[in-house]
Amino acid sequence: MRIGLVGSGGREHALAKALTRNCERDSLIVFANSVNPGIQRLARRIVSGSLSDSKAIADALAAEGVELAVIGPESPLMAGAVDELRNRGVPTVGPTRLQARLESDKSFMRDLLKRRVGWGSPEWCLAHNRSEARDFICQVGEVAVKPLGLTGGKGVKVMGTQLADMTEAVDYAAEWIARDGVVLLEERLVGEEFSRMVFASDNGFVPMPVAQDFKYAFDGDSGSMTGGMGAYTMADGSLPFLNEEDLRQADQLIGAALRAITEETGTPYRGVLYGQFMVTAKGIRLIEFNTRFGDPEAINLMALLQSDAPVLFLEIATGSANSSSVEFARRASVVRYLVPQVYPEALTEPLFFSFDEKEAESSGLDVIFASVALAEGGRLQALGSRTLALVGLDDHPYRAAQRMDSFLVKHLPSGLRYRCDIGAAEIIQRKVERMQMLRAGAGK
Repeated sequence: MRIGLVGSGGREHALAKALTRNCERDSLIVFANSVNPGIQRLARRIVSGSLSDSKAIADALAAEGVELAVIGPESPLMAGAVDELRNRGVPTVGPTRLQARLESDKSFMRDLLKRRVGWGSPEWCLAHNRSEARDFICQVGEVAVKPLGLTGGKGVKVMGTQLADMTEAVDYAAEWIARDGVVLLEERLVGEEFSRMVFASDNGFVPMPVAQDFKYAFDGDSGSMTGGMGAYTMADGSLPFLNEEDLRQADQLIGAALRAITEETGTPYRGVLYGQFMVTAKGIRLIEFNTRFGDPEAINLMALLQSDAPVLFLEIATGSANSSSVEFARRASVVRYLVPQVYPEALTEPLFFSFDEKEAESSGLDVIFASVALAEGGRLQALGSRTLALVGLDDHPYRAAQRMDSFLVKHLPSGLRYRCDIGAAEIIQRKVERMQMLRAGAGK
């Protein structure tokens, strides 16, 4: 099968690996805005262009005669790349431009849930001026301030963490109001976040293993928000602080949202829907929807996927996928991104480094390239964002984490760092105990 893949980050390298496991049968054509060294090894051809140019994407992949297209990042979805490709007869994994509003327009998403589902959201409001922002904060207490559009996971700020008090929250809201005319405010949720992604097609949806992403830059959830420093999954597909009712509620909300967006647009949703949830003492609340694979969670899930990815994705794109199409290994996974020391701040000078992939692989770790380029002499150049990821599988996350620690003590490239606590046993246990305390307090 000739497969088109759009994107050039770590998520797309993980997808490329899954899509080319049978390289004698399948070939990969990639449309990207930069050359990822890991993807380059797997692709028959890379076409360069803007990921927001939906017509260029469709023209390039259709000209290559691809029989299946898979969209990785959000910007092509928002630009209507799926619509353009399907108009050219190319089966495509991803939502239409209107369906992608579930991610690109947070006010649309909240309004859709309010009108068509009726539950699952925190208290929220759209503030058009400082006075409205201040009044809502007085009403609900601490809030999260969320720009309505895409910010790469770095635009949201929360009172009690990045925002010290009401004054800072109102000031930050005012910055976005000055820029966009409006900002979304939501009550601050207390609990544990988790990522539930599903494959959606005409026959319904199939859940993937639950992951937990670590968004903050440094150990202990300190520092600035990032695109995600890593994630872990458990061998049973759940997380130890979740119960069956939590997952039932999350899946129920995902199913309701898929039905609502399908009815609103008149088109079946064929792709991935990613619900970012908070389990609280009072049940599940939806933080946001993403209409594609999360990054880093996609790296965990593609490492665990045992299904024939091209066959599965073609079934999703043509509307025939069902639960019998999907199989994941019953193993735990840990993903940790290596990033420049200054991340998420921008690099001020070039950062070159060497990395021994064979040594990583001999330590039982897989390597995923992200924001990195191949430089002269076989060295690599960090481009400023998340540079590369290590992936480990085992029967428990802490075993994979320990293996990573042992490797990185000897082989961490100069100028890069990572979060040491992702997958650590004591951190997972602390999350379990925290949720036990929250649930116990709610029952009094």
